[in-house]
Amino acid sequence: MKKSVRIILAAVGVIGAAAAVYAVLTAPPRKTAEPAQTLAAETGAETAGPTPQASFEPMPTPVPEPEPLAVEKRPLSFAQLAPTTAMAFEELVGDNNVYDKDNLPPFPAPDTYKLVINIYHQFATVYKKDVNGEYTVPVRYIIISSGTRKTPTPLGTFKMGASSVRFGKFSKFDVYGQYWRQITRSIFCHSLIYQSRNPRSYTESYNVLGKRASHGCVRMLVPDARWIYYNLGPGTVCEIIAGDKNDDEAAAVKAQLIRAKRPSKRPDLTPGAYTVTEAWAGWQGNAQQLYAEYMDSLHSSEAADGEGKA
Repeated sequence: MKKSVRIILAAVGVIGAAAAVYAVLTAPPRKTAEPAQTLAAETGAETAGPTPQASFEPMPTPVPEPEPLAVEKRPLSFAQLAPTTAMAFEELVGDNNVYDKDNLPPFPAPDTYKLVINIYHQFATVYKKDVNGEYTVPVRYIIISSGTRKTPTPLGTFKMGASSVRFGKFSKFDVYGQYWRQITRSIFCHSLIYQSRNPRSYTESYNVLGKRASHGCVRMLVPDARWIYYNLGPGTVCEIIAGDKNDDEAAAVKAQLIRAKRPSKRPDLTPGAYTVTEAWAGWQGNAQQLYAEYMDSLHSSEAADGEGKA
């Protein structure tokens, strides 16, 4: 073969190889069949299109239910701090006929509570200690009548005495009161005034609660006087303050210390004839049932007359 022919053939081979490489490099990429299409191609089955993909949404994180606060951590409503505001008239003035002066339940420790009596605003507050040991936590609000300006209740800080009377007579004034608890000397906390040792003989002292009206003692509604009788024993601190007319917080408390209107006709105040919702402070749960059980366990006895300033 001639040299010229061999050169021509070699050139043609180089051009052909280059063309093949160019075709490979410039060809569009081959599509990969979807799984369903591949399966169809292998089995000869027809498909309507690509299989839709499942959608997954994340589950919301469950929110835990808050645990209820323990009873001692729940804030008390005003009606709980001043239960007499929700009581019927009969309970506010009645006598439950429980005479247990010689068989009283043990008192809380003397430093459990502190009684503060506000003369200007005519109410008392019982406090217990906060976490710092200060008496700042209100336990009970009590509407009162302190001494008049001519016979005032003494101001100061006192340790309550041991003298008490369940339903006794103020001999000097020929009137009666329930649940006496000594503050100092002849000054007592006690209920409103009666003409006899019969709760139906209640007097105008009911209507004047919230005003200065006594001869020096601190008058209260019966359930409040009973609360103090059973809970504030000898040695409990009682602070009697003048109060301040510009004390808006005290004024707001006083404004809420309402009570049932005195009925035009004297109701039946025989024990058991009216509902008792608070046998005495410290009893929890069904107070009426506990009251009835306690009544059944007692033998009634007469309380001795006492002396004091009504």
